[in-house]
Amino acid sequence: MVRFLLLALVPSIALAQTPSGPERIAPPPSGVATSNGPGMVTGPAAPMRPVMIPGPGPAGTLIDNGNGTSTIMVPGGPSQVVPAPR
Repeated sequence: MVRFLLLALVPSIALAQTPSGPERIAPPPSGVATSNGPGMVTGPAAPMRPVMIPGPGPAGTLIDNGNGTSTIMVPGGPSQVVPAPR
C-alpha cells in the first residue's frame, strides 16, 4: 500500500514544479509625446504602465484606450490623451 502511495505522489510533485504560465516580459522603454515634452514609458506590457514625465512632479500612469490613443494620468494634474506608444 505504501508503495502505491509513493508512486501516486511522484507525478503530482513533478507537475507542481512546472511553470503555471508564460512570464510577462517588460518591453524596452518607449517614448510618448506629452504637453511637458517627451515622456518615457516603462514597465510590463499591460493596459496600465508607468510613465516618467519631464519636469517637476510625480510620475504618471499611461492607460491604453485600445483605439490608438492612451491617457496619461498624473496625481494632482490634468489628464492628457496622447498617441499610443509603439
